[in-house]
Amino acid sequence: MNCQPPPLRCLLSLLSLLTLAGCSKNEKPQHQSPSEVQNPVKESDLTTVRITPQAEQRLGIRTVTLKTDRVQATREVGGEVQAVPGQAVTLVAPVQGTLRGGEQLTAGQRVRQGQTLYQLVPLPPERDLLTLNQGTEQARIQLRVSRARLQRAEELLADRAGSVRARDDARADVALAERNLADAQARQAAMSGNSGGGQALPIKAPLSGVVQRVAVAPNTIVTTNTVLVELAALNKVWVRVPLFVGDLRRLGADQTVSVRPLNGGAARVGRPVDAPTLGAASGTATADVFFEVDNTDEAFRPGERVAVDVNLSNAAGTGNGSAPALTIPAAALLYDASGGQWVYVRTAPQQYTRQRVEVQRAVGDQLVVSRGVQAGAVVVTDGAAELFGTEFGGSH
Repeated sequence: MNCQPPPLRCLLSLLSLLTLAGCSKNEKPQHQSPSEVQNPVKESDLTTVRITPQAEQRLGIRTVTLKTDRVQATREVGGEVQAVPGQAVTLVAPVQGTLRGGEQLTAGQRVRQGQTLYQLVPLPPERDLLTLNQGTEQARIQLRVSRARLQRAEELLADRAGSVRARDDARADVALAERNLADAQARQAAMSGNSGGGQALPIKAPLSGVVQRVAVAPNTIVTTNTVLVELAALNKVWVRVPLFVGDLRRLGADQTVSVRPLNGGAARVGRPVDAPTLGAASGTATADVFFEVDNTDEAFRPGERVAVDVNLSNAAGTGNGSAPALTIPAAALLYDASGGQWVYVRTAPQQYTRQRVEVQRAVGDQLVVSRGVQAGAVVVTDGAAELFGTEFGGSH
């Protein structure tokens, strides 16, 4: 029989095991992704809606063909509402005294002309207060002495060493001293503003407006010329607009602006104020211009931030500053849950594709589009929201 010796067979087995181990060390482990998306679909494949002619009629879909129009050049800048100079007043204490009333007076409260805001009880000068304090102390000492004399007169009468007349005179002196002390204390309280006595001066609102700031608390002692309250008339307000200096020459002398609240309220016309431009902000290349806005309903408050749309002329200061731009009706624009802007474009009969757009600004009821659609595209206006609901299952 032909067979290998046992030692040789063991040696070959050992070499085979070492070879396999070396190969396994050189192999790298295969990376496995923690997640995998199967059958990925592009966004464009999800944005086409096909409907029947009956559904198109039921949804009331109307379209418009986009074209390039000449649009007025504008700037949207921030502004700050201010009280008209001369229509804001600061009330001060005319004399030293104690304030009465005013507990309900708060910033933002409306007041009317002639309304009493405070009652001021005047205080005498310090030297007069010192004299009153000394007079009260003297009356107190006199009463103490009179009571001691009365007690002595009663003791002498009890010991049969005094007379009834002396006791009666002592009683009269005590009564007089008590009355003098009461009068002195009443004068001191009235002059110190600690009682309802004294001639109070009414502090009245000189105009109808809004309380901007309350500087003192009620029932406090104030000195002469202490600021009490600040009022502002708001039937008209100014809007301060920091405008880029390069745009100042493109702003017409009689050019009005549109002033809008930041919460999206109705816009109001701001008329230029005949006042010099007030300086420039260091490092920002802006200068302040002012516009007056009618505010009879007091919708704007001093310090409020607003949005201001400024129409600009050409660079040379002539012309209306219009430029070609692609616009879409405001009714065509839709927003998704994350704030993305979309429109529906008709790509075939009864076929609408949702396309993302980027709106630059609003001009009346039109929106200037910077990208997303081209001139000639047929965009849905009426029925765009219904298509949006149909695409995402909100309409049937």
